[in-house]
Amino acid sequence: MPNTRHADLATALQHHAAGRLDEAERGYMQLHRTDPGDAEVLYRLGVLCCDLGLFEAAIRFLDESIGIAPAFPEALRQRAFAGVELAQQKLASGDPAGAERHLEGALQADPDQAQTLNWLGLAQLQQEKFAVAAASLGRALLLQPDHNQARNNLGLALLRQGQLAEARRCFEDALDRDAAYGSARINLANALRLLGEHAAAQAELTAVLAAAPDSAEALNNLGAVAQDLGDAELALACLSRALALEPDSAEIRWNLALTQLRMGEFASGWSNFEARWEGCGNLRGGYAMPKDRAWRGEPLSGRRLLLWAEQGFGDTLQFIRFAAELAQLGATVSVVVPPELASLARSVPGISGVSTQGGPLPEYDFHCPLMSVPDRLQLRLDSAALHGATPYVTAPPDRVAHWRSRLSGYPGLRVGLVWAGSSRRQSRELAAIDARRSIRFAQLVPILAVQGCSFFSLQKGDAAAECEPAECAAALVVRDFSRQWADFADTAAFIACLDLVISVDTAVAHLAGALGQPVWLLNRYDSCWRWLSVRRDSPWYASLRQFRQPELGNWEPVIAAAAIELADAVSKPGKAPISRAS
Repeated sequence: MPNTRHADLATALQHHAAGRLDEAERGYMQLHRTDPGDAEVLYRLGVLCCDLGLFEAAIRFLDESIGIAPAFPEALRQRAFAGVELAQQKLASGDPAGAERHLEGALQADPDQAQTLNWLGLAQLQQEKFAVAAASLGRALLLQPDHNQARNNLGLALLRQGQLAEARRCFEDALDRDAAYGSARINLANALRLLGEHAAAQAELTAVLAAAPDSAEALNNLGAVAQDLGDAELALACLSRALALEPDSAEIRWNLALTQLRMGEFASGWSNFEARWEGCGNLRGGYAMPKDRAWRGEPLSGRRLLLWAEQGFGDTLQFIRFAAELAQLGATVSVVVPPELASLARSVPGISGVSTQGGPLPEYDFHCPLMSVPDRLQLRLDSAALHGATPYVTAPPDRVAHWRSRLSGYPGLRVGLVWAGSSRRQSRELAAIDARRSIRFAQLVPILAVQGCSFFSLQKGDAAAECEPAECAAALVVRDFSRQWADFADTAAFIACLDLVISVDTAVAHLAGALGQPVWLLNRYDSCWRWLSVRRDSPWYASLRQFRQPELGNWEPVIAAAAIELADAVSKPGKAPISRAS
């Protein structure tokens, strides 16, 4: 029987070229069955599968072809094409890891493709492999220096690693090459915001919106910048418009919640605050409890409710107050908190049991993250559950007695100091906020110069080292017993023996407020939502008074005002150093 392979392949190729794909497939498959090791037929089957959009099948055929004929250039190029196409499908379906695998396969077949490297960098960005992404994107630019998308993506990889100046240069370079590149301008604004250049960030986003008024991304980012600039009205307008354009965006809802809560719009704010569990921000994946037992506001009489701490120490201290309200609704309330808060949590009214994170859980009917309780209770700014709740934490009496004896010999007003919050380095944005809420110990000198006070450090973490005479001579007037404290109950006992706490926005400010102890909050201009706008008092803590920055980054008038008030309190014996601000 004569060998008809060439004629049969020519016929199949004619069908393929004419778009008769079913006939082409039958022809190729007959040839493949006759000779499974025919590299050209395998290549043609791979091409056919690509034309049909069957890229996974195409890759199987093409890999077989290349395995038989490693120097088959057409098969190598087609393999790279199929890998990139399949990778784009994976990216679109939310599978960046799958996309990365196929892009790496495409690069094995054709290693010097800048666009493939750009897609690879994007897949790695989406998996938060920022250093690896930067390497892929840098290689893309070496191969194709005018690849502006790779340049923008490289800026993103650098931005997420905290290399702000380098990221800024990437975005500016991209815009020099294409002034209409809206994504690069939005990313430049984000870099400028993190660099503290908020006015410049606002200008860039305004320029984007002039060209694209319906850019939900630009509106969302401008809303965040407006929050930083203290312009709540602009933030509300931008974020409301952005949400109307993209009603399913969890990130926009989250940013809108922060603005609404800061403005005291609790009805809508708490509802939107729930967006933190919908894949936005730094809590992505943080909801580990079973959804089917989540408390959504069902009657609690006779039910066991488990509250669990979801964020930082300060958040837990602020929201654990609602245990009493929930107990009054008939629930048996247990809580899960960090070990450092366990002892103190046992003193909170309404709590019947305390567990620590990572340990066994008690039996429960419903559970609820602590910061979702206001939504479930439909908390409003004038709710009784918010006002008049302090003190709701009690320091252990034996520890209080110990510190009262130890501190009895210190004259004048006993004042505790906290000047820095811990840095949440897992997020560049959160780390930037932490830097803005903190000060250097040396900036407290005007307060430390007030006569008639005994000062004590309540500072923990790296910043505590700033209170050393070798670092600042003023440290000589500050006593530090913090190394003797094992948990927040120890800190609470110490604070209970003070006359006043002066603190930046940290967990200690919440602790003092929860204890009902006088606390002065040195608050940044772009205040956290929980301290509301403008107010000098706080609905959360009756004993808290705020000293707010008059402008972004300017701590001098804040500290000067606190120093004047402290001197006034010293000069008037018997006058409480703090009460609800008028």
